[in-house]
Amino acid sequence: MRVIIPLHITGFWYVVESYNPVFTGSLGAGITLDPPVIAEESSYDCELLINDECVVSPVIVTARRLAQISSDSGVSLSSKVALGNGYGLSAASTLAYLIIKTGNTNRYTLNKAAITAHVAEVLNKTGYGDVIAEFYGGGLVLRTQPGPPGIGSVDIIPVSKSLKVVTVVLGSLTTTEMMLRYGLKINEVGKSVYRKFLEDTTIESFVDLAREFSLSVGMLSNDLDTLLKSKLSKYLSNGCVLGYFIKKKLLTVIVEDECLVEVTDILSRYVGLPKVFNIARHGLIVMPK
Repeated sequence: MRVIIPLHITGFWYVVESYNPVFTGSLGAGITLDPPVIAEESSYDCELLINDECVVSPVIVTARRLAQISSDSGVSLSSKVALGNGYGLSAASTLAYLIIKTGNTNRYTLNKAAITAHVAEVLNKTGYGDVIAEFYGGGLVLRTQPGPPGIGSVDIIPVSKSLKVVTVVLGSLTTTEMMLRYGLKINEVGKSVYRKFLEDTTIESFVDLAREFSLSVGMLSNDLDTLLKSKLSKYLSNGCVLGYFIKKKLLTVIVEDECLVEVTDILSRYVGLPKVFNIARHGLIVMPK
């Protein structure tokens, strides 16, 4: 079995808590990205192998316990990104792991796997909305009801095929660390920004509000904001760069394809090493043997 899952970067959100982790989640909006995570069963003596490196993941341990499956075989993933950088890789790897490991059992359905992955993420405080966004995918994903597939819900906003997503990793920050540092502001600002987005559900509005969110919360510093406005001013004014924002320590810039080369050159000179993604038009894809 091969499992293909897009990555996901949330632009803004707020957490909706419940006594039951199944109903805990977040409302917000984000973009799904290609190239995706590609996962297959592994013969190596490692429960989770990411880009040929054995990774010990508490989320995977929780997911295995919840699903009551053995650790006698593992799952191998290939990905353009690393854990802890804001791409939703933890959710993608947990979802892929559960689908592959339960695929030959009588408990196998995609929704069951997704619900277990979501609960494992919530219990470990590693994610609140990535599982459902990656499960459905489709581009710009609006989370309209918190929770996993089958309980939560999303709406999809189509975006132009000419758009690219350029990211620069500025450091590492786990979701737990992020919520400890910014949690109160995330929920305060996130509710306001989310309501604004519902009045104008366009990609342009999304990028503007994601910048407002990251600046107000404190993930985007005033110094970096000033630098980006200065260096990208030409492209921002002519609409070739729609905007930028930061999630955790991940700078994300939405760019028209026609000025991609110039923008990535500017970012590499003044900010850091850029990575370029397409906006994924798909969600979860399962290819049985």
